[in-house]
Amino acid sequence: MSSVITHSHVRRQLAAMACDYFDLGILRPDGRMLLREGWTVRCIEQAIQQLRRENARGAHIFVRPEGAHPLSLLDDLSADAIAGMKESGFQPALVIETSPYNFQAWLNHGRAVADHFVSTLAAKELTRRFGGDPSSADWRHFGRLAGFTNQKPGRKLESGLPPFVRLREYNGRVYGAAKEFLAHVAALAAKTRRERDTYGQSPSQLRDGSTRPLADFHADLRYAGDLHRADMAWAVHAASRGFSEQQIRYDILHARVLTKKGGASRQRDYADRTAIKAVNRVQSLR
Repeated sequence: MSSVITHSHVRRQLAAMACDYFDLGILRPDGRMLLREGWTVRCIEQAIQQLRRENARGAHIFVRPEGAHPLSLLDDLSADAIAGMKESGFQPALVIETSPYNFQAWLNHGRAVADHFVSTLAAKELTRRFGGDPSSADWRHFGRLAGFTNQKPGRKLESGLPPFVRLREYNGRVYGAAKEFLAHVAALAAKTRRERDTYGQSPSQLRDGSTRPLADFHADLRYAGDLHRADMAWAVHAASRGFSEQQIRYDILHARVLTKKGGASRQRDYADRTAIKAVNRVQSLR
């Protein structure tokens, strides 16, 4: 794909996402994630040549809206799933083909969902209805940026080359069922919070029995008291069972005292980095 075509894909995707600022994620082959936060469309366009070089060296190129936003991402969808969304009044604002016959869809709710828990709940409810990867159902999950290649080993073409990530639809419009769906999600959020208040559970603890609690990892002798390693091991374990970044962050922040990491901002940064790295590590293996 030429530089001109990459520019065109990027410009159209960002226009359809219709946000003022974006975060970029550059996931290198060694697992290191480079974050570029709060970039404008112009900043991203100016960095395309640099992003193309990173991509040519095996890096994945991701994008998400910065801060509160009106979008939800559904990942790992089939063409049939997208057709079903449209028939049900959930027309995507844009559709990305991440590899042949595998898609991501962004839906525009029409207004920013400032409550991060509600935003994540909306993404999870959409995934429950239409399928996709539940571990990607998070208020601030990264999607792929069109115009670059998908470097996952399992997605390579028969030729051995990585497939290009292509922008298939990009109207940017609010889906028809937005008002009714957001009212439904608001009711779900209120119910979940009542359960949390009643049973003393975090939203991420309302789960089945397949996920070991973080406390088990902290007490595991194999980590010899290294709680940083234990946090990361648990985060990968949780991500592999469908936990979102937000759920992982919540448990890490509330499982133990993190004052050694510094103030509240540094503690959130630590939980955020751990969650992002774990989810990306699990995704890279799929």
